Amino acid sequence: MRGSSEAFRFLDKEISLCYFLSILERKKARMEKKTFGVGLFGLGTVGGGVAELLLNENWKSKDYEFVLKKVAVRHLNKRRSISLPSRLLTTNPREVLEDPEIDTVIEVMGGISPAKEIIIEALRKGKNVITANKALLARSGSLIFKEATENNCYLGVRASNIASYRLIESLAYSPSKIEELIGIFNGTCNYILTEMERRGESFSNVLKKAQEIGYTEKDPSDDIDGYDTAHKLVVLLGLTSGHFLPLESLFVEGIRKITLQDILFAKELGYRIKLVAIARRKGEELEARVHPALLPIGRGLARLDGIENGIEIRDETGVEVGLQAPGAGRYPTATAILEDLVCMAEGRKLVSPYQREHLTLKKMEEVETRYYLRFNALDQAGVLAKISGILGSYNISIKAVLQKGERESERSEFVPVIMLTHKAREKDVQNAIRKINSLSVIKGETLLIRVEEGIF
Repeated sequence: MRGSSEAFRFLDKEISLCYFLSILERKKARMEKKTFGVGLFGLGTVGGGVAELLLNENWKSKDYEFVLKKVAVRHLNKRRSISLPSRLLTTNPREVLEDPEIDTVIEVMGGISPAKEIIIEALRKGKNVITANKALLARSGSLIFKEATENNCYLGVRASNIASYRLIESLAYSPSKIEELIGIFNGTCNYILTEMERRGESFSNVLKKAQEIGYTEKDPSDDIDGYDTAHKLVVLLGLTSGHFLPLESLFVEGIRKITLQDILFAKELGYRIKLVAIARRKGEELEARVHPALLPIGRGLARLDGIENGIEIRDETGVEVGLQAPGAGRYPTATAILEDLVCMAEGRKLVSPYQREHLTLKKMEEVETRYYLRFNALDQAGVLAKISGILGSYNISIKAVLQKGERESERSEFVPVIMLTHKAREKDVQNAIRKINSLSVIKGETLLIRVEEGIF
């Protein structure tokens, strides 16, 4: 029994020692908790969301914390959606860039300058950078990533494309090449096209509503002319291939010409109209373009409504991946920024694109796809034959015809004629349309919308 008692006493001591060591380990862990000083540039819609999330206690981790040290703004007394202590605000960017307690800079001010200069200087000072600035990344992505790599800084760009931000890391490091990509990257355009269909309203009326809600700026050109989508496509291609295309080399077309009439005709034919970004590669040739497209109803991206964005990808092994995310608003973007902060804090590897190979951009005139054509034609016998004859002379075959007897007005003799083509070459279609538009039986310009089947 004595031996047993001694054994128990020894065991008690061993348990006590383990317990003591566990306490020391927990204290050590608390002492080693990482703290990151954050400087924020911009306190608009997204910046306000970022500040709100950073000041919220709910997200905090036992391993790290982010402390908002300073916010650089243009005007101190501007009315904002979030109220911050005056000690946090400054109009002097140097107070952020030169503060040794700030090791991470978040840029959500937008625009090219001074955002570019601020990001470059921050990286050269050894500060990590997180940005939502897709326009800047599209124009200067190669330089910014180079500076981040050379200065061993984390560069977070998830918020530049919230339609695909949860895929960015895996896409950038995937050993497989992306063969095909199609995405809806602009929440404003998707909202406008959805509301036109739902409410039977004109483009201009729905655009005005989008501005009132705050889904687009006072000048909506970047959104509705396709350039916001093009910026995101350039950045995504840069991350996945290391090849940042010159923005001006892309074919970009917006949604200004889309009418309610076209949305209804497309629906009758089994399609919905969406603004899409498309990239396809074959060998060393890359096809990249942004424009409205007819997508089959009930499939893939065609199902996305309102501000929802999404992406579909197929790689060279045949693996298909898709993602859906809100494409507008302060919190979706702010959440993507916070996810980059977490990745940085956890020591994740920097997403650093590298040039895998040289890619040649395919000319738009050589692209082959199917087309929706809307002619405003004279309502008389023989007109369809004339149009069909010209299309046939350019090797364009017709898949379906939809002719409506609804004239523009009682006095008008012209009616809409819609044709869906089989696959044809862009150059041939454009040449045929020019010739058709010159006919006396055609009034105004013919509308062309490309038809895509999507991946899913």
